[in-house]
Amino acid sequence: MSIVAEHPGGLTLADAARAAHLSPSTTLRQLRSLEGAGFATHLPDGRWASGPELYRIARSLDQHGSRARLARDTLVSLAEATGESAYLAEPLDASTATYVAMEPSRHAIRHVSWLGRRLDRRHTAVGAALKGRVDADGTALREDAVEIGVTAISAPVLDTDGSIVAAISVVGPTYRLQAYGLVAARKLVAAAAESLNTHSGGNQPRR
Repeated sequence: MSIVAEHPGGLTLADAARAAHLSPSTTLRQLRSLEGAGFATHLPDGRWASGPELYRIARSLDQHGSRARLARDTLVSLAEATGESAYLAEPLDASTATYVAMEPSRHAIRHVSWLGRRLDRRHTAVGAALKGRVDADGTALREDAVEIGVTAISAPVLDTDGSIVAAISVVGPTYRLQAYGLVAARKLVAAAAESLNTHSGGNQPRR
């Protein structure tokens, strides 16, 4: 698959076989398998080129990476303002999500273990935010949902068409996220999400 991807203009069967150090017949079988999965396309002139599935994955990776980079300054500001770890999560599928970027808390006791982690969206603040199931202040609050003694506050991040594409969160020990501190943190998370919405051109979430 990498050989096909490295030749955006396409390449012949013979060239692909030489690059892969395989016989033409073996190479053809593999190319046909890739074509069946959408990773390769057999062009009318006989060349083989990247297929639609490969382009879809490339666009998705670029979009996710750009969103994480865009959120960097927002996460830094959110962590500084709340004193807690700030995360950006993106959905993997209908039931799971992963944290793609984070800024750690300044406290010695802090939450920093979720970067790159795959998590079940059910019953979590991130899962609620990704579904648009937020309270009147625009955030979702969960205590002890994934870990005992941990509170998470999340808000949805919108794409240009208003669809929810990510969730920004603050995660910290419950004993610090109480009373006024909790109220303030929820306002800061909502403002951070709004900031990312403004940068991406988002409007209202689709519920």
